[in-house]
Amino acid sequence: MASWTIGQPTNKGKSVNMQSGSICGMFLCLISSFALSLGTLMVAHMQNYHPITKSFWRFFFTFLPAIVVIVYYIIRDRQVLSILWPIHTKAGLKVHMSLLVRSISGCSAGVLQYYSLKYIPLGDSSAICNSYPVIVSILASIFLGEPFGIYMFLSTAVTFIGVVVVTQPPFLTGEDLNMNQLTGACLACGCSFGFAIAIVMIRHLKEIHHSIILLYFGGYGTIETFIMTLEFGVLEFPELELSNIEVYMAVGIGIMSFVSQIFLIFALKCDNAGPISMVKSTDLIFAFIWQFIFFSQTPTMWSWIGGLIMVLGISMAGFRRYLDSLPESHTHKKHLWFILK
Repeated sequence: MASWTIGQPTNKGKSVNMQSGSICGMFLCLISSFALSLGTLMVAHMQNYHPITKSFWRFFFTFLPAIVVIVYYIIRDRQVLSILWPIHTKAGLKVHMSLLVRSISGCSAGVLQYYSLKYIPLGDSSAICNSYPVIVSILASIFLGEPFGIYMFLSTAVTFIGVVVVTQPPFLTGEDLNMNQLTGACLACGCSFGFAIAIVMIRHLKEIHHSIILLYFGGYGTIETFIMTLEFGVLEFPELELSNIEVYMAVGIGIMSFVSQIFLIFALKCDNAGPISMVKSTDLIFAFIWQFIFFSQTPTMWSWIGGLIMVLGISMAGFRRYLDSLPESHTHKKHLWFILK
C-alpha cells in the first residue's frame, strides 16, 4: 500500500496512481473503439441511406440517452449544471464556447466519416480517420502543455506514414490515380482533423461532468444534421416493422455512438489526450476484421502494410506511456531515459 505524508503521496504512491490511471484509461479507450467500430459497421452496411440521414440517427439516439443520464444526475446532485451558469460571466462563457467547439468538431467529423464510406472500404476509411493522433499530439502539446519530444514525434510520424500507405498513392502502387480513393481519403482526412480537435477539447473539459458533454454533443449534432437532412431532402427512416433489421441498426448506430463517447470521456479523465488518441486508433483493427467477416472484402496489401505501420506507431506511444508511469528508480526507466525526452 502506498504511504502518505502530510496529505501527499510519496513518489511510489504517485507512480502507482499514474500507472493504474493510465491502464484504466487505455482499457476504457479500447471499449470506446470497439463500440464505435460496431456503429461504423452498421453505417457501412446500410448503403441505401444518405450519409447525413445516418448521421442524424447517430446523434438523435445519442441525445436521447444523454437526456436520461443528465436528469438522473440532476436528481442526485443539483449542482451538476452549476458550472454552466451564469452564462454571461467569463468562466461560464468559456465553458459554453469549449463545449460548442467540441460539439462542432465531433459532429462534423462523424458526418465526414460516413461520407467517406461511399467512396472507400470500411477498413481504409477507418485507417485514415484514425490518423488523428498525429494532430492530437501536436495540438495537446500547444494548448494543453502535454509533452511532445523527439520520441513522440517519431511515433506520430510513423502513424502518418501508415496513413499515406493506406491511401495508396500512385507513386507507391504505380497505377493511375483513383478519384474515388482520393475523394474518400480527403473526406477521411477531414474527419481525422475534426476528431483531433474533439479529443483535445474533451481533455480540456475533463473537469466538466460527462453528462453535460454528451448532452451538448448529441443535441448539437441532432440539430445540425436535422437541418441538413431537410435542406437536402434526405430525411427518411426504415420501415417500422419488428422483422426489419434496419430499424435495429438505425437505433444501434446511435447507441454505439453513445457508449463510445461516454467511455472516451472517462478515458480522457484518466490519461492525457496524446496516449489515449493513439490507443483509440485501434478502431482500424476492428474495421479490418468487420470488413473481412461481414463484407467478404480482403484488405489489399497496401492496407495491411499501412495498418501494421500505424499499429507500430501506436505501440511506440503506448510503450512510452508505460515507461513514464514507472518509478524514477526503475531499471527500465534509467536505461531507456531517452524515450521520455
